[in-house]
Amino acid sequence: MDYRFVGKPVIRKDAIEKVTGQAKFGADIDFPGQLYGAVCRSPYPHARIISINTEKAKKLPGVRVIVTGKDCPLLYGQFIEDQPVIAFDKVRYQGEPVALVAAEDLQTAQEAVRLIEVEYEPLPVVNSIEEALSNKTLLHEDWSKYHVSAACHPIQNTNIGDTFTLRKGDVEQGFQESDLVIENSFSCSMLQHTTIEPHTATAQVNNATGEIIVYTPAQSPFTIRPILAKTFNVPLEKVRVICTEIGGAFGSKYEVRAEPLAIALARFTNGRPVKLQFSREEEFLASVARAPAQIQIKTGVKKDGTLVAQQVKVYWDTGAYVTTGPRVNYNAGFAACGPYKIPHAWVDGYCVMTNKSLGTAYRGFGVPEVTCAHEFQMDCIAKELGMDPLELRLKNALGEGDISVTGEVMKSIAVKECLEEAAKNVGWFDKPLNWTTEEGKLAGKGIACFCKLTGTPSTTSVILKLNEDGSLVIQYSGREMGQGLTTVIPQIAAESLGIDVEKINLAPVDTAYSPYDKTTTSSRSTFHGGNAVLMAAEQVKEQLLGLVAKHFGVSLDEMEYVDGLMRCKTDKSKAIHINEIEKSGILKEQPPVIGNGTFSTLDLYDKPDFHTRQSKRPTVMWMFGAQAAISEVDPATGQIRLKTIGAAHDVGFAINPLGCLQQIEGSIIMGLGHALLEEMIYEKGILKNGNMVDYKVPTFQDADVEMKISLVEKNHPDGPFGAKGIGEPGICPVAAAIVNSVNAACQANFNSIPIKPEHILLRGEG
Repeated sequence: MDYRFVGKPVIRKDAIEKVTGQAKFGADIDFPGQLYGAVCRSPYPHARIISINTEKAKKLPGVRVIVTGKDCPLLYGQFIEDQPVIAFDKVRYQGEPVALVAAEDLQTAQEAVRLIEVEYEPLPVVNSIEEALSNKTLLHEDWSKYHVSAACHPIQNTNIGDTFTLRKGDVEQGFQESDLVIENSFSCSMLQHTTIEPHTATAQVNNATGEIIVYTPAQSPFTIRPILAKTFNVPLEKVRVICTEIGGAFGSKYEVRAEPLAIALARFTNGRPVKLQFSREEEFLASVARAPAQIQIKTGVKKDGTLVAQQVKVYWDTGAYVTTGPRVNYNAGFAACGPYKIPHAWVDGYCVMTNKSLGTAYRGFGVPEVTCAHEFQMDCIAKELGMDPLELRLKNALGEGDISVTGEVMKSIAVKECLEEAAKNVGWFDKPLNWTTEEGKLAGKGIACFCKLTGTPSTTSVILKLNEDGSLVIQYSGREMGQGLTTVIPQIAAESLGIDVEKINLAPVDTAYSPYDKTTTSSRSTFHGGNAVLMAAEQVKEQLLGLVAKHFGVSLDEMEYVDGLMRCKTDKSKAIHINEIEKSGILKEQPPVIGNGTFSTLDLYDKPDFHTRQSKRPTVMWMFGAQAAISEVDPATGQIRLKTIGAAHDVGFAINPLGCLQQIEGSIIMGLGHALLEEMIYEKGILKNGNMVDYKVPTFQDADVEMKISLVEKNHPDGPFGAKGIGEPGICPVAAAIVNSVNAACQANFNSIPIKPEHILLRGEG
């Protein structure tokens, strides 16, 4: 079908505002009379707090408030309330807040922090997953003393904060029926989100009414609002979250970070706002990160390459507190066996507590990590069987009507198409798996595919309001984070109503006025928000037809709405186009034209069995894709250069093809960093490279990669115009494909990321 607005490469609606510096981010919020916050943080990763002396700091001119854990003995958490706003008995990671200061200026607040004297009793440090699993030192002695949600499953008297299980068939039987059984492990490093904008929040508390207002670049305002309300013991309606623009998130701004600290100070300032912004050092030490992961995988296969059984164990180093670990564990668990037909599949996932920064939500929610493991395993199997890695994947890839490891009959699935297209984009059959270039470089190719679910059930509501001048405002709480939401949602509204997309804008997000949206995560915003817009648009059409019918003095039954034109069926001269509605004057002195729509996946969802995770439909939408990579390795220096990436992602229907391509391009560079550069290094709980000099992220120099990207469009029956998500999927197979290409080039088996030059030079030694 030929559409007018969707399926077209529309320029981002927020582009000019952002490139000209007009966009207002969290750090840009300033109020007359505001105070500035700073945080006194623990230098120890694990210690008991003996005493805190704030007398010197209080005497510093300009200091207005100092708050310690004794003044604010409150716990919070989305899945388990294990995290103190300010540590009041002991600290569990380097950088944990032990006192807060509010002063007339930032420099004074920071100086006051330096004057606070804290006496600690150091405790044994749990620095690794292995140390945590020994349970010699427990970070949380008694899980039962916390409030735990039904979605979190800690194990008492252990450092395990959550567990996940998936069971299909009998893996032991499957291994016995296999001709070949291969066991491997794969490890992924801890990553910083390294967003351009650090965490920031400006809070104001009205002590007379109890109202809390917080300005923040939050990803998910309707997720953090109830957490803040419960933490500070106020009714939900007393908490107002006003969202600023977001200067990068990738999951880091999904949960509360700076917000409770700013509120804790603002409670004692007699109504004066408090602005708190993390430094880059604090971002590394005390914000959030992608959890390190250790993955064990065992696979049984027939001689012809048919997968029979697979057992996966995933251990997440979630850091000192559980935070969003259970959701990462859940999402990754469903994806841990990949998009393959496997009769017998078992998955176990564990969130393990250590004295490190908080391992939590990161783009893909664990799927890039498990993809590295199962795709590394597929290459190992192919090597053992003497098969082409692409052939092995195509033989086992899920297709229409196949049964997944969750027991679901798969529909709208294009794994094979993505694999074939990704391979084509790098000329897969033009060269062998590895070769030597004319310059003496070792070259190799690799391929990887993945599956990812979206969080289900969840709900999104929108409100469409037609202004008197014929422009349209969309009230929607989905958050623009660079994924193009402020362009895609107007495109969908424009297509449904026939109104020019230039006439449509999204209203700012404010929980006092904006309709409910569960969260801007899980690549769900186009799917959920788009469907809600289509529902709301039908109400707008109905109201407009009534107004036009009244204007022309005809019955509503005689009217029809065609591509934005409201016309009388029997007299086509009686017509008004929505783009010309202002000139008609029919919107004046009339009830407002407002439509609302709510899209909920509750009725499209079959809750998985707790013990097996088997379900007829565990998620409303699966996302699939594949990427192939060609890498070159200098055997003399160990330097690795990604030369080419061929990507193919099933987007269902590309609402904005340009935006889809941009998402995948950005994902490729981000994934390159994961595969070859990025790693937070801890020794005895102390971060050794918490700065942008020692922690390496890709630069423009690293971005010199040939990218060939294909958008595969296998329409989703429930998606708006058939669309699926693409915000996270682009990153899921990147590192896996690069690892496989480097292993092919070096004829090695590197089973951890990042792969660094020293790993190349030391291969084969020891």
